[in-house]
Amino acid sequence: MGKAVIKEIKKGSLAEKAGLKKGDEILQINGRSVKDIIDYMFLVTDEKLNIRVKASDGKERELVVEKEFDEDLGVEFENPLIDGIRPCRNKCIFCFVDQMPKGLRPSLYIKDDDYRLSVLEGTFITLTNLKDEDLERIVSMRLSPLYISVHATDGQVRKAMLKNKDADKIMERLVFLKENGILFHTQIVLCPGINDGEVLERTLKDLFSLHPSVQSIAVVPVGITRFRQGLHPLRRFTREEAVEVIEKIESFQRENLKRFGTRLVFAADEFYEMAKKEFPPAEAYEDFPQWENGVGMVASLKEQLAELMDGIPSALPKKRRVKIATGFSASRFLNDALSPLKKVANLEFEICPIENHFFGETVTVAGLVTGGDLIAQMKAGFADEGKWDVLLLPEVMLKDGELFLDGISVKDVEQNLGVEAVVVRIDGRDFLEKILGTDLEVSP
Repeated sequence: MGKAVIKEIKKGSLAEKAGLKKGDEILQINGRSVKDIIDYMFLVTDEKLNIRVKASDGKERELVVEKEFDEDLGVEFENPLIDGIRPCRNKCIFCFVDQMPKGLRPSLYIKDDDYRLSVLEGTFITLTNLKDEDLERIVSMRLSPLYISVHATDGQVRKAMLKNKDADKIMERLVFLKENGILFHTQIVLCPGINDGEVLERTLKDLFSLHPSVQSIAVVPVGITRFRQGLHPLRRFTREEAVEVIEKIESFQRENLKRFGTRLVFAADEFYEMAKKEFPPAEAYEDFPQWENGVGMVASLKEQLAELMDGIPSALPKKRRVKIATGFSASRFLNDALSPLKKVANLEFEICPIENHFFGETVTVAGLVTGGDLIAQMKAGFADEGKWDVLLLPEVMLKDGELFLDGISVKDVEQNLGVEAVVVRIDGRDFLEKILGTDLEVSP
């Protein structure tokens, strides 16, 4: 069992008022041990807390806190999960971590398969490392919704993909969760010739049978980098294959709308880019259940931009020159969506897709663009000092708004290119206002 050692205490919080201090270890709350963050979150919901604490010098004391139900104490632990991340035991043939070179941030090499992170942060788990007591805890504490990587419901196919002898129990465990009232979102990482075609069709039908416990299904294409030496041979989908995948999913969507009142299954944006097909309208993604999984981001941003275009000024008070960095996947969409801005007098902007030399040219999403590639490819464009006023960087390129995957910072970009670099949220209003350099008056 890990230790619930306090790393930080929020100023003015209940914890500060009660006398909790940095370095204190919370031993018990109302007589119960704190084994992990789930226990802590469950125990602190009570309105009266008797907290047994051990200070950094080893002395123990007891504090009493009276609070509103669900009111936060305001502490941050040295280990966010308290007892550590549960590592992944699979050897997935498509694992992206296995396709990364050495020398990146240490956190990028962590393979987790932790149901607590799934319910708290929306990370996907495979259910292969759950013990019976884990499943019972999920049910008894109503840890829902979970985010589950299915990939295939055919047991033999799934075992071959995950290289785990327990991987074939997926339907058994999903049925258990359904029968006990646990909701879940699912994903299928699709690999050509392995779990597409008839295998995909069976997987989707099996998952449909679990509705409404299955809240959504995302079908995303396997990511391939140039660092696959010694790994299972995989390839990207061809344009024709991507079209077939989309057509199959859209056919199921039409059936599901009639049957369930929801489309239930959605193709990742990257499939539409591979197929060079028009992206569906925003309403086709319903409430965007897997937005952070790259499903519907383009449609959402496109709708927001279109709604705000009536509020753009006809001219800016002074000349403004803007470069916008992105991946190749998004560049086609952005050129179209931002075309009305070409009419704004005194505004000059350029969309700059960055080719991914670091991971390989088959990787085209903005979220995997490195700072090194960006600087190298944009250096010539900023050779004329002072010609450009700002470089916009989409937030998906950065961790915590500061660092690229290769550890290069926003400040490093500014120093190397000699231009102000501004991080932009995946939000239509923020995007337009940072391009224009002024607030929009139109309502969202």
